[in-house]
Amino acid sequence: MGILITLGLALLLAFWAAASSGLLWRTRRLSASERATLAKYAISYQRAHAKDKARMERIVATMVHDKEWLGVGLEVADEMKVMIGACAAQLLVGHSDLVLKHFERFVIYPDSYRDRRTGGMRQGEVRPAAGTIVISWDDFVNGYAHTRDAHNVGLHELAHALWFENSIVNGEDHFLPPVLLQRWNTLAEAEMGRIRAQAPSFFRDYAGTNAAEFFAVAVEYFFERPLEFRESLPEHYAVLCSLLKQDPAATLVLN
Repeated sequence: MGILITLGLALLLAFWAAASSGLLWRTRRLSASERATLAKYAISYQRAHAKDKARMERIVATMVHDKEWLGVGLEVADEMKVMIGACAAQLLVGHSDLVLKHFERFVIYPDSYRDRRTGGMRQGEVRPAAGTIVISWDDFVNGYAHTRDAHNVGLHELAHALWFENSIVNGEDHFLPPVLLQRWNTLAEAEMGRIRAQAPSFFRDYAGTNAAEFFAVAVEYFFERPLEFRESLPEHYAVLCSLLKQDPAATLVLN
């Protein structure tokens, strides 16, 4: 009996260590219905290579089963969790162990909602102090219904989460190489200066707000207009490929 108790404690400690280190996602699996939803609706998953599909499935499973999901004015359906998880997988697939560990909670509104602090309307936001990502479901769906306009609230908010995650010390931090990040920030400052001066820019004006918004907007263009992005701002595009460890323009050409 003593041996069994000792063995049980050892397994429990191993499980806890895996969860604490962020490696538990490797054991996560989608159900048949969740995988069917992913395969039917997620274009990025449909276009991915087999090895990337397996990685994406584990990210989606982690998002679905390990994150807390709260609905405000709606019930969060499994399909919603899978699709938002697929958006996260689209962004994170190049990083082998990244699952946005700090952000433990998704809050989903049925559509755009009023910010209690400013009174303005929002489509989504990231709250680092609370470890929360907030998304309007109607705007999320609209973002994927129009795949060429570089307006995608899911990618935008998850890009913010990734940006913050890099500097939050939790064992999953500093995954963006400092040299690359420094080069990105230099390029971003120059392009934001052009936008603020109302000079022609490939990006929409909102990218000139600050460094975090520039990154989030760039991610939207990166996935929705990769060929034009590469043509218009080749160095920005190349650095973002290196930061995210993927090249959607190449994937688009191959498909």
